[in-house]
Amino acid sequence: MQTIKASASYMPIDTMGDMVCPTCGLDNDPASTLCARCNSALTRQTAVHPPAPVPPPPNRRTIRIPLLAGVGVLVLLLAVAAGLYLRSGRDEPDPPVRAGSSLTVPTTDPTTAVTPPAAAATTPSAVTTPTGSASPTALADPRAQARVVDAVLSESVASRRKLNVAIERVGDCENLSGAVADIRAVGVERQSQMDTVRNADLSAVSGGETLRAGLIEALRFAWEADQGFLTWAEPTLRGGCDATDEAGYARGRSASDSAGTAKRAFLREWNPVARANGLKTRSANDI
Repeated sequence: MQTIKASASYMPIDTMGDMVCPTCGLDNDPASTLCARCNSALTRQTAVHPPAPVPPPPNRRTIRIPLLAGVGVLVLLLAVAAGLYLRSGRDEPDPPVRAGSSLTVPTTDPTTAVTPPAAAATTPSAVTTPTGSASPTALADPRAQARVVDAVLSESVASRRKLNVAIERVGDCENLSGAVADIRAVGVERQSQMDTVRNADLSAVSGGETLRAGLIEALRFAWEADQGFLTWAEPTLRGGCDATDEAGYARGRSASDSAGTAKRAFLREWNPVARANGLKTRSANDI
């Protein structure tokens, strides 16, 4: 029996190659160096193991599609979470604020510092004027207000001319009914002119209240003159031209003189205001 010495250079059995004789094909002992049949030299044949299969390269498309799908799902989840958060913020009612509480309503930016009420009260810019509380004088136009007075003066001139024409027709005994109707109409016009002055806004006009009082006084005397002349002219509708009431005519003349005095006093205050506001100045005959 042949003894085989162990060698440290030997490989384990499962890794040795076959000892097949290249001449006669005999499968010899792996430890033999010569063929047992033909005595030919044996050469170790290392078993060739097939290489491990290499996995095919990954399909980039198959990787990209799951990756994109995953990103899409993540974006969708974030959008849903953000929507739920915003909705919860809108649906949540504001906490009630008790009377006298020092809490202030937060601004839309949570990072903005809230100024304490005491500090805000000391800042002049924090004080606001409520709408409608501004002074009428600061908002009104003095020229527009002065034009209202000037329009009343022009109307008064037209009324006085109508009265004078009616008085002349009664004196000439012409169209008595028309003349009396005109005198009555002048009285109504005087009342309307006084109402306009009473209700006019003269807050922006210099000396507005003084002008108001002076003009109303002049118009009141003019109205009293109209009533006196009406008393004088009305009897002519029943008794003819000779039926005039001379006492009524005297009252009309007296009131007319008082109206002239009041007009001149008014004009001393009015003409400077008219000049300052681009309006024409007037004389007593222009009222």
